[in-house]
Amino acid sequence: MSKELKRFKEGEISFLKGGEGEPFLLLHGIPGSAFTWESAGMLLAEHYQVIIPDLLGFGQSDMPHDDYYIENQARGIKQLLDNLGINKLYLGSHDFGGPVSLTLMRLFPDLTLNGLVLSATNVFTDTPIPLPLRIAGVPFLNTIFFKAMVGNKIGIRMMYLAATKEKTDASWKKFERHLTPSGIDFTRRIFQRSLSDLKTNYQAIEDMLRDIAVRTLILWGETDPFFAISVGERIRRAIPGSTLKIYYNTGHFVPEEQPSYVARDIMDFFGWR
Repeated sequence: MSKELKRFKEGEISFLKGGEGEPFLLLHGIPGSAFTWESAGMLLAEHYQVIIPDLLGFGQSDMPHDDYYIENQARGIKQLLDNLGINKLYLGSHDFGGPVSLTLMRLFPDLTLNGLVLSATNVFTDTPIPLPLRIAGVPFLNTIFFKAMVGNKIGIRMMYLAATKEKTDASWKKFERHLTPSGIDFTRRIFQRSLSDLKTNYQAIEDMLRDIAVRTLILWGETDPFFAISVGERIRRAIPGSTLKIYYNTGHFVPEEQPSYVARDIMDFFGWR
């Protein structure tokens, strides 16, 4: 896959692109970058035109001027799709990419979706939040907590290794390559913002689930420490006709931890055998 750059009003977006066929857009989460989907995307590129952007503020994309949250991230992705001449596509997402992808669908109903993939994400206002993150919601403590937890490489390393099955320095170093100092600080700010906005941005997302008519595949890691399998099961019940696939001995970063199985299951689900 090749790396490309496109400049828009909000800044430059870096993305990986490869393959031919129907477009398949893949969005990463927090913390993350295009690296999350890169290995699975290379396999999907055997049958699809795969596009994997770094969301603004992450990876090699420009740092936004403000907390570039869900709706603005979705608008940035729409500008990229328009620039590439794409209006019909498959859409896959992981973690924070889930709310971004669903907001993209909500804001731009003219987009034609062939299929939807949601991996280890939260789309509900009342999803149980792990205790450390609940503590982070306490006024005056949240900034201190997030600076310690995700505002530096040590904190992100601890969180990453706790959430993946490959708890090795080698796996961390592959992930670390895509972190920048400004990106680490932005991760802290957007993580903090996501908690405070659960009742606002996420309500619109939750309300649209029952109306999703496109074929939907939900991917989940058995040992995900952030979002329990019950969250994936709840999404399956909320989206009519959707399918939940659980990966055993797998943590939170499903596409990164199980790229060959994820690519195979996606291709099988959407008709490539």
